[in-house]
Amino acid sequence: MTSAAHEQGYNALHSMITRKCAFMNGLDLQLSVMGHVAITSNGRTKKADQTYRPVVVPQPRSDHWPTVVIQCAYSQPRSKLANDARWWLLEAGGDVKTVLTILVHQTRREVVEKWELIPRETRQGQNKKVPEITRRVVMSQKTDNDPIRVTGYPLTLPFEHLFLRPANPGEGDIVLDESDLETIATLTWRVHSNV
Repeated sequence: MTSAAHEQGYNALHSMITRKCAFMNGLDLQLSVMGHVAITSNGRTKKADQTYRPVVVPQPRSDHWPTVVIQCAYSQPRSKLANDARWWLLEAGGDVKTVLTILVHQTRREVVEKWELIPRETRQGQNKKVPEITRRVVMSQKTDNDPIRVTGYPLTLPFEHLFLRPANPGEGDIVLDESDLETIATLTWRVHSNV
């Protein structure tokens, strides 16, 4: 079931990402924001909460897959988010570069995890890429009067993962610092009915 906390959780993160892009040579206009677009692969269809890819996709890459995906959960278990992140990364065969998952708890706690394909030696082969959490950020607040506590920052989204090209002068990675993450938490908790 969609809730205000779920919607605001991913929209607050989305707003911060596009805002950072806008400050870099107006790159927000070079980013296709595709929202809940349905992607079908091997008979399964998924809709992320938010998806991105560059307006100009370099050849020969297909425009079927986004480059970055956001998945948010409020009432669903963390394991569902983890399975979704794995599906996006593995099913896309490397075309999806990063999945950001957001778990909004029923208390003043929010967890953002960055998932990427990482080379690992497995039983199936050397240097096989497997989906792993590469960054975990937790935003929490005990009471309204306490400061928001952020651990695991900064959250960095590599420029090339979004735009599929090297950064030009005035461009760079999207870096969400402690203040940015506090803002995301505050925006989410303002509409959260249980906090």
